[in-house]
Amino acid sequence: MSVVVLGSINLDLIAQIDKIPVAGETRLAQSLLTAPGGKGANQALAARRMGADVILLGMVGDDAFASQALRLLRQDGVDLSHVGVSHGSSTGMALISVENSGQNAITVIPGANYELGSETLLRLERILTADDFLVMQAEIPFEVIERAMIIARRAGSQILWDPAPASLHFPRSLFHADVITPNQTEAGLLLGASIEDVRSAKAAARQLRELGAHIAIVKLGAQGIVWATSRGVFYEPGVEVEAVDAVGAGDVFLGALTARLEAKDSLTQAIKTANRAAALSATQKGAQPSFPWLGDVRKMRP
Repeated sequence: MSVVVLGSINLDLIAQIDKIPVAGETRLAQSLLTAPGGKGANQALAARRMGADVILLGMVGDDAFASQALRLLRQDGVDLSHVGVSHGSSTGMALISVENSGQNAITVIPGANYELGSETLLRLERILTADDFLVMQAEIPFEVIERAMIIARRAGSQILWDPAPASLHFPRSLFHADVITPNQTEAGLLLGASIEDVRSAKAAARQLRELGAHIAIVKLGAQGIVWATSRGVFYEPGVEVEAVDAVGAGDVFLGALTARLEAKDSLTQAIKTANRAAALSATQKGAQPSFPWLGDVRKMRP
């Protein structure tokens, strides 16, 4: 039994700057930080740190950035034997300029993430079993996600899909996942609605189930988590922490949720644990380096 993640692998280049330059302007940055990222890699690391055996399928470039992007995953024991290497594209990258005020501008270069195709899907078909949980996001080609869902259904695997970054052009078939986990902004875009509170999130969760999801979860950040199943609609309050940086918290939620479902926790208990893990990750700067271990989450006060 494993958590199998099919998704993006990036290296983030983060420049701290007093003011983001406008077109034609050159400004000096105060510092540059490199950090591993990509939603697929993030969710794989989060699931691993929450106790799961994790296999990551993705693509990196044949360049120096690949080893940096995979460093923490390799260090923490994620199975990377199914990560392919593209000789025609660079490792995916995100160029991030962050003002001292916190405002940011991000340019994403998908690179090798958009080279995912038939070879990766064949690998998925060979390894996926009925005991596995397949986790995907939307930073890889939509047609790959569709075909992977077909493979997972044939294998009898559970499918968890994070529709992020959200798009108005998602094929309707992608909503037919066992679990879908947008945040309130993404759910609002997908449904053409404004989601600002628990009440509107509950309505959104019901609508997402009508689109085909068996379990629809809407993440409300500090306000908590709403989810809908065939049994009704439920709410888990947010966890009070001194938040410093919420980047990657949504990825921690899905990684932790999947890890705890794989460990046979009930859905409610898995959501509670994932909610706490996401909150704890926001108490430190950075994405992957801030991801908590299961023991850290269990030490949190109720």
